[in-house]
Amino acid sequence: MIDKVLNKAIDIQAAQLDKAKDIVVRAHETYSPRAWIGLGVLLGAIASALAAGFLLRDFGKRNIEYFPDMGYSEAWESQTTHDYAKKYADYTPELPPYIEKWGTAEMPPPDGTVYRGQKTLVVPAEVPTALADRLAWARANLSNPYANVGGHDQELVLKRGKNLFRMNCQGCHGVDGVGMAPVTKFGIGAPTLANATVRDKYTDGEMFYVITYGINTMPAHKNHVKYDDRWKLIRYLRELQKGK
Repeated sequence: MIDKVLNKAIDIQAAQLDKAKDIVVRAHETYSPRAWIGLGVLLGAIASALAAGFLLRDFGKRNIEYFPDMGYSEAWESQTTHDYAKKYADYTPELPPYIEKWGTAEMPPPDGTVYRGQKTLVVPAEVPTALADRLAWARANLSNPYANVGGHDQELVLKRGKNLFRMNCQGCHGVDGVGMAPVTKFGIGAPTLANATVRDKYTDGEMFYVITYGINTMPAHKNHVKYDDRWKLIRYLRELQKGK
């Protein structure tokens, strides 16, 4: 029984050796001696290079790295504000515009979305929901940060406010807030804004609340007019109301 098993294993080995011999013979007949010499030289060169690289390597130093950019990229941390210009000034002379503007490695959020750090008008829960109570709270707690700007800053604020007024208010309240807009012919109440009545009736804080959440037939503008832009719009409206 043992002889039978051993003989079978020997027969298998012999068959494999015969196949290997046939492969070598066919290769020898197919390729010229020069090809075999060239292959031997190539394999010898590769083996010598590997051996030399291993034997001559200084294991106390890091390996040579090719194209390490992906492995050692600049550490832009998302959703975190950093002074990138100062921290990376040595190797990043010019920062991407969105990093300079937002202070983070994220792209600016799309308009109308709620993002981390976004300014919102939060009315305390204890304030009643009645419009009169909300306006009273706004009158007492909200003030326009652009009310007293001057010089070049004032020019920029008024320019921005004018553009905002044309895009968001003019269609209902008329050119320069003088009323008589086409929508009033269809029963939509849109009062004249550039007059003493509106100027004296509402404070900047109250107007900010009205623009944010709407009033009567006027819809809320909080989703398409940014927080600071609402103040700039009010500052421009105050300019229109001067001398009325």
